[in-house]
Amino acid sequence: MRADYDVIVCGGGLAGLTLAYQLRNEVPDAKIAVIERQKRPLPEAAHKVGESSVELASHYFGEVLGLRPYLLDNHLKKNGLRFICGDTQGPVEERPEIGPSEFPTVPSYQLDRGKLENDLRAMIEEKGATLLEGRSVKDIVLAESDDAPHVVQTSEGDLTCRWVVDATGRLRILQKKLGHRRPSPNKSSAVWFRVRERVLVGELVPKDKTEWHQRDVDQVRWLSTVHLMGKGYWLWLIPLSTGYTSIGIVCHDEHQPFTTYNTKEKALAWIAKNEPRVMERIEGLELEDFCMMPNYSYLTDRFASSQRWSCVGEAAAFVDPLYSLGSDFISMSNSYTTRFVGEYLRGELQHEVVEELNQIYCRLAEDAARTLSNNGRIFPHGDLMGAKLWWDFFNYWSFMCAHFFQGIWRQDAATLKKFRAMQARFYQLNSRAQTLLETWAELKAKPFGGPKGFVGLPSFPSTLADAHVELKVKRTVDETYAKMERDLKIGQELVTEILAHALRDLGSDGAAELGRRIGLSLEWDLPLGGERFAVDDLPRRQRVDALPRIARDMERALGRVNGDKPLRELLDLALAAAASARPSAPQPSV
Repeated sequence: MRADYDVIVCGGGLAGLTLAYQLRNEVPDAKIAVIERQKRPLPEAAHKVGESSVELASHYFGEVLGLRPYLLDNHLKKNGLRFICGDTQGPVEERPEIGPSEFPTVPSYQLDRGKLENDLRAMIEEKGATLLEGRSVKDIVLAESDDAPHVVQTSEGDLTCRWVVDATGRLRILQKKLGHRRPSPNKSSAVWFRVRERVLVGELVPKDKTEWHQRDVDQVRWLSTVHLMGKGYWLWLIPLSTGYTSIGIVCHDEHQPFTTYNTKEKALAWIAKNEPRVMERIEGLELEDFCMMPNYSYLTDRFASSQRWSCVGEAAAFVDPLYSLGSDFISMSNSYTTRFVGEYLRGELQHEVVEELNQIYCRLAEDAARTLSNNGRIFPHGDLMGAKLWWDFFNYWSFMCAHFFQGIWRQDAATLKKFRAMQARFYQLNSRAQTLLETWAELKAKPFGGPKGFVGLPSFPSTLADAHVELKVKRTVDETYAKMERDLKIGQELVTEILAHALRDLGSDGAAELGRRIGLSLEWDLPLGGERFAVDDLPRRQRVDALPRIARDMERALGRVNGDKPLRELLDLALAAAASARPSAPQPSV
C-alpha cells in the first residue's frame, strides 16, 4: 500500500498534538502528519475547555509523554478539586467546603491551553512530525479494502494515509459519517470566559474571617479548580499560568435553562443572581472572550476499528467537565490508538485487541456520563456531595486510573477480556451508588445539608487517602487484578455507609420511600446483614471500636446525623417497602 503518510491526524488541538507526540515517541519510524486549520502563533492564553487535569491525564502528560519538567516550569501545579456547597446567597465562609487540605500526593496541573498547544506544535516538529497548518479537513474517505489507503480531503488537496485519526473535536467527522454517535444521559450546557487577572476564592471571604483562612495553611487554596455549587449548577474558577482566570457556568438543563445565561450580559446577570460574591469580585472586569456549549455531552459505541481508523478526544465522546475528565479520555484514546498504530505497522495488530479496548473505552465513557448525570439536587448539600465525592473518587481510582497507571491496556486480548469483566462489576456497583445518591437528594427535606463546615478530600488518614497514594505503587497484572477485587469489596462497604448516612438523615419518614424508589434488596450485593447495622446504637466508644474502618473514616470526614430510630430499624423499613413494591411472582396455573 503506497500512501503519503503512515498516519494522518485530522486536527491539531490538544488531542491531536499529544497523539502525534506519543506516536513519535513510541512508533518513531512512522511518517506522521497533523492537519490543523489554525495557523501559529496562537494566543498565549487561548481560551479552550480542558484547562484542568486530574490524576489519569496528569500521569499521561507527565509520565507517559515525559512532559513533567515542562509542565512544572510552564504551568501551575494544581491543588485538587474543591467544592463549595450550601446557601449560595450567604457568606462563602459559612458554606460547606470540600477539598484537599494540602497538595495531593499524585500531581495534577492547571494547563494554559494556548501556551501548551503553541509549545506542542514546536515539540512535534522537533520530533519529526509534519504539521500542515492553515488547512481544514473537508472529509475523510475510508478505504474499501485493506490494501488501499484512506483519503483525507483538505482545503488544499487530497492526502493519503495507512491509518487515519479523527481529532476534529466536536465536528466528529467519522462518528457522524459512520453512525457511531450515541446520546448521553447528561443533559447539561455551559458558557465560559476569562478575565485578565487572578480571581482567588479567598478574595470572596473577608480577611477577618480568620478561621476560614487559617484552613489554608500554605496559601494554596487558589490553585484548586474551585466549584461553587448550587441547585442544578456549578461555577468554576481556574487559575492560569499567564495570570488570567477562567470562569465558567455549567447548568443541568432541567434546573437552569440555557437561555438564561447564553450571552455575556445574561451570564453576568446570572452570576449576580446565583453567586453574588463572585459578581462583587469581577464586576467591572472585561471579559476577554465568551464561549458556549449547549447540550455538550455525547457518547459513542465505537472509537476505533481494526479497519485502520480512530477517533480521539472530543471527536469520540465528551462526558462532563465537573471532574475534569476530558483530558483523561484524550489520554486513553491516544494511548490505545498509539498501540494500534504500532502493532499495525509491525504487522501484529489483532482485531480482538481492538474490540476489547473499544468496549473498555465505551463503557468508561458510559460510566462517567452516568456518574455525572442527574446530580443537580445533590450539589447544595455538603453531606451528600461529600458522600458522592468519596464514592466517585474511590471508584475512579480503583478501576479507570488503575487500568491506565498499571498499563493493563497494553495486555493481550484474553487479559483485557478478564479486566473488562471486572469493569462490569464496578459499573453495576456505581449505577447503584448513583441511584442511591440521587434518590437521597430527592427526598432530602432541608434546602442545604451537612454537619461539617470543612470536609477534607481525601482526609488523612483514611481509606480514601490510601487509595489515592496507591496509584503510585507499581504492580504486576495479577497484583492489579487482586487489588481491584479488594477495592470492589471496599466499594461495597463504602456504598453501604452511604446508605447508612442516607437512612439516618431521612429518618423513618423517608427510609421506606428511599428503599421503595431505589428497589433496595439483598441482591444489591452490599453487606447489609451481620453486625454493621446492629452496632450503630451502641455507646459511642463501643460503637467506634465495632465499626469497620470505612465507616469510621466516612463519619470522621462527613460528620454523623442521628436518626429518629435505630439504624437497623430504618434499614428494615427500607427493605420492607422495596419488597412490597416489587411485583409478585406469577402463580402457576392449576
